[in-house]
Amino acid sequence: MIRRIAGILFRPRATLAGLVHDPVWVDTWLVILFVFAACGAWLVATEVGQQALVDERVRVIETFGGHVDDAQYAALLARPPWWVYFTSGGRLLLIPPITLLVACGVWGLARRDAPGVSWTQAHAVAVHASVVLAIGQVIAAPVHYIRESLTAPFNLAAVLPLMEEGTLPARFFGSIDLFAVWWMALLALGLSALTNQRVARYARPLAAIYVGFAAVMAGIIAAMGGS
Repeated sequence: MIRRIAGILFRPRATLAGLVHDPVWVDTWLVILFVFAACGAWLVATEVGQQALVDERVRVIETFGGHVDDAQYAALLARPPWWVYFTSGGRLLLIPPITLLVACGVWGLARRDAPGVSWTQAHAVAVHASVVLAIGQVIAAPVHYIRESLTAPFNLAAVLPLMEEGTLPARFFGSIDLFAVWWMALLALGLSALTNQRVARYARPLAAIYVGFAAVMAGIIAAMGGS
């Protein structure tokens, strides 16, 4: 298991090819979920983390044109919405239903070019691609604490801070997370290993889907007049 996790980081093509022949995933998935849960439990147990939950909830409401009055804010402070942690900073990609959905998507795409691909092989690829998302959370947790914010610290808007906050470009680039891009690149490599097709065959449509999603989100926020 440790060899496979390290292989995803340093030898992804060979590691994913090995998973096609030996599609194991249970141990890796358990480690990913444990790391994910541990990071969240540590952060939301702190006063900083609880305040960050409230601030993130307010930020999302205002982003989509809503408003939080004093009474609503007081209610949020009294009971910080812990579920916000799982819906912010790209963490939805790590929850089990999304991993299963991605595995089904990988399976469906792969079977177009290689009908013999099994769901177990596709699931092994989806789980191991999520290793980088878990590592992203390990790195992000202390950054969240220091910044007192749950917003994704590794999106392109944060990396390219010269863009004016609240503008359409800032919203667009703020929807693109570097670890999610890495994750999608691994999915493309996994699809290539499953089907023996070129990586570009899958990397291009996956990138188009991701960029299209970011553009739609930026457009919706702008249309709703969010801050």
